[in-house]
Amino acid sequence: MRHEQILARDGINELDIAAVWPVTAQLAPFPLPDIAGPGVRHLQIATQAMPDMPAAVGKFVVIAYAALIATLAFTAAGTRESNFMIAIAALFVVMFFSVPRIFLAVEPKDGIRPSFNQFMANGTKTLTGHNSAKAALVQILILPVALSVAVLAMGIAAAIIL
Repeated sequence: MRHEQILARDGINELDIAAVWPVTAQLAPFPLPDIAGPGVRHLQIATQAMPDMPAAVGKFVVIAYAALIATLAFTAAGTRESNFMIAIAALFVVMFFSVPRIFLAVEPKDGIRPSFNQFMANGTKTLTGHNSAKAALVQILILPVALSVAVLAMGIAAAIIL
């Protein structure tokens, strides 16, 4: 096993990194942006945060996280400590959705978001390429739904055991 070789030290071939590191390996300098002179201001224009995502997807996410908090309340409420934990989790969820809500409130309204049916038909473009709508919804909703199922399973197991 490898840990036995490490402990023995005679089974390890030591390597001098300086001997094999290429001498010609040079790092390119970090490109610096053009810096405007004093008094020159660039116009910053807001763009849409999610131009190809319908508002219904955001509602699905809110519902999924509300279900998570409701599941926590259903399975863990009772003592002061657990109620405090649920209140803190609910406050985190409120903060989690408040910041994007503010961002969406200040974005320009010139673009038209697709309807949910258009989204389901066309999918969405991501950093890694095109995703179908079902794949995008799975990626978006898997975390809160899986957490809700896990909390519910732990609550049922605790109810059976206790």
